[in-house]
Amino acid sequence: MDKNLFDFHNPALDAGTAAAGSLSVLVGSEGFSLYATGGNGAAQALKAWNFAPPGYNGSDNGTNLRMIFGSEPLLSLPFQQVRYAIFNRYATLVPRRMFDADHLPDYFKLLLPSAEYAYRYDVLPEFECFLVYAADPDVIHICDQYFPSGRPIHLATALLKSWRDLVPLREYGVCANLRNQVVQIAVFDRQNLILYNAFDFAKPVDLLYFILLAYEQFRLDPGAVALTVSGQIEADSETFKLLDRYIRTIRFATLPAQSGLPSGPENLPEHFWFDLFSVATTL
Repeated sequence: MDKNLFDFHNPALDAGTAAAGSLSVLVGSEGFSLYATGGNGAAQALKAWNFAPPGYNGSDNGTNLRMIFGSEPLLSLPFQQVRYAIFNRYATLVPRRMFDADHLPDYFKLLLPSAEYAYRYDVLPEFECFLVYAADPDVIHICDQYFPSGRPIHLATALLKSWRDLVPLREYGVCANLRNQVVQIAVFDRQNLILYNAFDFAKPVDLLYFILLAYEQFRLDPGAVALTVSGQIEADSETFKLLDRYIRTIRFATLPAQSGLPSGPENLPEHFWFDLFSVATTL
């Protein structure tokens, strides 16, 4: 089922300490991650899994989630606060003037594979729009069972809010987040969101194509407009080296100021956790 990428757990984290702490969870079509803090805000647990290799179609999401929820005792602790986000590629931005909460499926006509979906939306007042998404009903059902007091958001909502704080005030900015073989891309103009999309990619050259397509769509010069990257990409990887050949300035995303990694995860860089920590800091 899964490949465990990282596993940190402070043995002192139990039902008593969890009652004053918080849990942030990211449930994706390609993986799962969690971050727990104690009452003082210090990191108590940080874990991540990948579900499957490139080409995974997400049909076993419910099975994978049940295995994780059934085997991970941290998910049953009584945390004071729980935040969780859903991630898949089926999300679209709708301007405020065009949004109708009673007709969410209409925004996905001809865009989704044939299946049953649970439709949800997040409000993005910073961008004068709504983010509408279609989720696997089984995934929503499982999360609702374990987190009955919570309401999910889509990962794009958390990322867009965090990215906005990283891009230039008076210039364009391009951002990309990688989870397994999926990339989320956003373009900002003076912190105004003008593009969000997500793509599957099998090879580094495919990733390069999708990122340069975002530059081309707005006639941005890769030699002048910086790219901020986060997620599963490292500076010595083939993927990064290819991007670096075509984009002059590439910056790794920094974690939100109020978040902190536990001591010890030297094998994974800070920007690897940017999406999860964005969920943890999204209200």
